[in-house]
Amino acid sequence: TERPTATVNVQPAGHVFIRERVTLTCGIESGDDWNYEWYKNNNLLRDAQRKKYEISNVDQTHAGDYTCKGTQSTGRIYTHTSAAVTLTVSAVKVKPTITSNPEGAALTGNTVTLYCKLHQSAGWTFYWSKHTQSSEKETITNVYTISSVSPSDGGQYWCRAGRGNPVYHTHYSDAVWVNVTASGPGVTVGVSVGLSLILLLIIILGLICCYKKSKGLKTHFLCPV
Repeated sequence: TERPTATVNVQPAGHVFIRERVTLTCGIESGDDWNYEWYKNNNLLRDAQRKKYEISNVDQTHAGDYTCKGTQSTGRIYTHTSAAVTLTVSAVKVKPTITSNPEGAALTGNTVTLYCKLHQSAGWTFYWSKHTQSSEKETITNVYTISSVSPSDGGQYWCRAGRGNPVYHTHYSDAVWVNVTASGPGVTVGVSVGLSLILLLIIILGLICCYKKSKGLKTHFLCPV
């Protein structure tokens, strides 16, 4: 009988940060009655004999290549050793970058989209703050959309991300300014009225010039020769 295959799954990700919680799971494609062995850099981990190997407070000493295999407790059947999964641990707490679209002023009624960018994006939930808000807003993607903006939506925004249980949070991003410029019927009417007055003045000057020319009078300096 061909030996079953074991695989290693890492949550929340293979690249983690110090003080995060990490869970490695040894999956075997057939049967449930297994005894498990875990290896780090090909060395047996004697404190890990379960399906899940948990590291509650990861540090840089936990970085390395992890493999597992299983042996059935009722017989001599054992699995292939799994392929290695590399756990990378960063000592520096990550800081996301926040950007907005559009980058300049947004007109009232338009949509503004904020992006919280991380190089390590797996498993994160994103939290959004505004200087006038007492609580954060939460999204499962790194995108926060403000539809039909009004002047009250303007101001400074920050973001951060978190994952795991208990939640590990990144640093807050630097702030981005959202500027909202009022637009509406008053602005449109004002522009239209201004253009109409200019056009009317040109017509009046033209009529005056034509009248003076027809009478042989000295024309205004704005009239063509």
